[in-house]
Amino acid sequence: MQRLQFCFQQSTEPRPWFLDGHRLAVAFLEMVGTIFALGIYFFARGGRPDDIESSVGRGLQIIDLEKRLGIFAELHWQEVFLQYDILMTIANQVYAWGHYPVLALIGTWLAIKDPSRFRFLRNVMLLSGAIGIASYWLLPTAPPRLIHLSGIDFGFVDTVHGSAEVVYLQPGPFINNFAALPSFHFGWIALASAGIWVNTKSPWLRALAVAMSLLMWWAIVVTGNHFFLDMLAGAFVVTVCWIAVAYLDRIGMSNRIKELLHFGISYLRTNLKNMVRRCINNFRSYSRDKLA
Repeated sequence: MQRLQFCFQQSTEPRPWFLDGHRLAVAFLEMVGTIFALGIYFFARGGRPDDIESSVGRGLQIIDLEKRLGIFAELHWQEVFLQYDILMTIANQVYAWGHYPVLALIGTWLAIKDPSRFRFLRNVMLLSGAIGIASYWLLPTAPPRLIHLSGIDFGFVDTVHGSAEVVYLQPGPFINNFAALPSFHFGWIALASAGIWVNTKSPWLRALAVAMSLLMWWAIVVTGNHFFLDMLAGAFVVTVCWIAVAYLDRIGMSNRIKELLHFGISYLRTNLKNMVRRCINNFRSYSRDKLA
């Protein structure tokens, strides 16, 4: 009888963190709030009207500075790898699919594993994004692939945006072709790599984190999407924001920011059903009008 009772006793062992219902719910809300904030970032970035002349001029200044520093090698990198179709296919796919999908995957993992550490990285990303928006509006800069708009053709090839084989999904309002400085295509992947490094002791995951940033650096350069200095600027901004957010956390100044974010998430959760229902009704009305 005792053995039978033992068989039917519920296990008192805690569930693994990735099966904890409360953790999953918190992670979902954190990710929804983050996506909402990033949507604002993308609209602000994409809303900058093109200023081709000043953007291309600034790109030429970066080339001149890199030449003085002896690091202008992006064109040579691309010329070498353009000879190998398979490597360029890999580079194109890494650039297109190794950024936002990877950030979403790592963000989801960390939001479930440790929401407080996820919030730290999220705040670093949003603070750096705010600095990026200011730079994109005040200092629009052309990437290597668009330098030819200056009338000087260095020989850079646009292998991602100019290829029919690459699917790089970006809605029109999000696009800003001259948002090259700083590069968060590299900076945010470096942030994600740092997030992996400090949140695990696994040598394999840490090796993956390092490889992830190195691979993205290579892919960005050989596809003609950023200069070295663009990427270094992105990494620098992220590093400064990491230090700033850590300092604000220590002195408790980030509590108000957290309260605002939690308010936004709560508001979104409360009104999400109404928003979806309204969108469905509008779509039905639009469909009826079109059929009529």
